[in-house]
Amino acid sequence: MARYRSEFNTALDSWTDDGQHDRKKRHYASLMEQESPFIASLADDPRFADVAEQLIGSDAICIAVDGNYMVGDTAWHCDTGSLDYKAVKFCIYPDPLSASDGALRVIPGSHREPFHSRLSREPQTEFGVTADEVPAQVFETQPGDIVVFNVGLWHGAFRGNNHRRQGVIVYYEDPQTPAATTQVQQAMQGNQKMYAGLGHKMYGEHWRSVDDPRHQRWLRRLDELGVLETPPSEA
Repeated sequence: MARYRSEFNTALDSWTDDGQHDRKKRHYASLMEQESPFIASLADDPRFADVAEQLIGSDAICIAVDGNYMVGDTAWHCDTGSLDYKAVKFCIYPDPLSASDGALRVIPGSHREPFHSRLSREPQTEFGVTADEVPAQVFETQPGDIVVFNVGLWHGAFRGNNHRRQGVIVYYEDPQTPAATTQVQQAMQGNQKMYAGLGHKMYGEHWRSVDDPRHQRWLRRLDELGVLETPPSEA
């Protein structure tokens, strides 16, 4: 965790204009490049990659390793617009978190229909309470703990400070059906558009150079799906 914290800060600070988080808005950065080689390597670690495939139930593709300085509440949300494909998200928190200062909360069963769609109006509307009073499982964590969940699960964080650190590793299923393929492509197009807007390539030289058979399969499949390359920024 000491190495994780060090690389996390170096990588995120390198993506800020002046090398320091302003603590006013969320700040995001990739952790797949040379500034954070240890963190990037976790995607290939069997403790993550094998578990992702076990949970998804088929071959998986690591989509991203990234980090965030979070600011305040994140509100209730899910990380996908479709349940036609499977995906899991690993969260790593470099600092202790509890229910009173921004720990992750999830609504059990909300990755399944019809409950998932019932919450699309915002969970607090469904339950008739304020956002931080929605019935939920709170994952209080210590550094070294890992939380992993289906990206269709409704989740959020409340009462957090304005410099809360969160690391993420995301895997999508390797799509084999037309519906899953279409949704994975659309999700990846959105991811690539975000990177283009930030002025960065999603998959740089360090990520592409990893000499691991599974890792290289990820790159080949993304290329076959037409979503490996980051398009030019429209700015």
